[in-house]
Amino acid sequence: MKSSKGAEDYSKLLINDSLLPDIFLVRYAQELSKNALLIYLWLNMTGKKNGFDESDIKELKIVREEEIEPALAELIAASLINRKDKTYSFEDIKAREISDYISSAIARGNDPELTGLMSNEKDRKLLADSISSTFYQGELPYIFYRLIDKCLNDYKFESRVCYKLFEEGYEQSIHRSLQQMEKMALSWYEKGYTDIKSLEKQLEINKRTKKLIKLTGKLLRKRLNGLDIDRVTSWAEDLDATEELVTLAFKENEFRSNLTLKNVGDTLAKWHDQGIKTAEEASRFSEEEHKENKRKATRRKSNIGSVWATGEEAGIVNKDASDTETPDKEKASEDTDDSDGPDDDILNMFGD
Repeated sequence: MKSSKGAEDYSKLLINDSLLPDIFLVRYAQELSKNALLIYLWLNMTGKKNGFDESDIKELKIVREEEIEPALAELIAASLINRKDKTYSFEDIKAREISDYISSAIARGNDPELTGLMSNEKDRKLLADSISSTFYQGELPYIFYRLIDKCLNDYKFESRVCYKLFEEGYEQSIHRSLQQMEKMALSWYEKGYTDIKSLEKQLEINKRTKKLIKLTGKLLRKRLNGLDIDRVTSWAEDLDATEELVTLAFKENEFRSNLTLKNVGDTLAKWHDQGIKTAEEASRFSEEEHKENKRKATRRKSNIGSVWATGEEAGIVNKDASDTETPDKEKASEDTDDSDGPDDDILNMFGD
């Protein structure tokens, strides 16, 4: 009896397993909010995929009632469910994916019934196998075969660029998110990174930018905001700045009471205009610049001193000269007096 009951329980466990297509996990699940994901999984488990309403979700009590409507709107926006009046149902995402693939294959002039996933293309198959074994433990989800096709046929990526796409996705831990991988592929295409030479140059700049952002935050002792990050990014992209140059540029501006990233950027721009590429060259340039500024300051002091030395050129009047001028004038006045002046007339009125 015990053995029979154990087998029965085991059968129930197998029967109750919920089957989800891989495409849901790869294309949709990682982008959904917690509430939307819970509702989708629970409805799938309870077998109400073909017809349910909000009351069915309320009975599950897996999310608060006020959160149900936004979660359903999210699922509709993701094309996972559709709505007719007040009733909802699941979209057949597998059938839609197959239809999309057939349409794209026909548009490229291929017969999907003969080529399947274009496995007869040797170079493409070697590329896909390499990507699968390196980044997906030999189990590349079907949907990423579609992305490889898109990169090679629609975006005209070189095979090495396509491989680099998955390498970058793996390093950023987004290689299992189709939406983020598609977003990165589109960005590369729009920026013209379709050949390995232009791509590697930009990837080197991106790597340097990340290092500069980390370094700048450390030197400023704060977390950089969006505007700060844009400024630091321009140092890497437009001024070819390195960590050594940025560190030295900060040191050059330490004398400021309120040091800003603009100050640092101005210093980096000055060095860039002079063709300076290393910290050693920048140090020599700054040393010569400081010496020249010191010489200019000395000359200015000398010029100021010479002006004061001349006195008259500086607008200064000799005080002694002005003091001695009055007696002379008085003496001259006395010399010009005669007995016929007004004072003599008054004295004569009283006689001798």
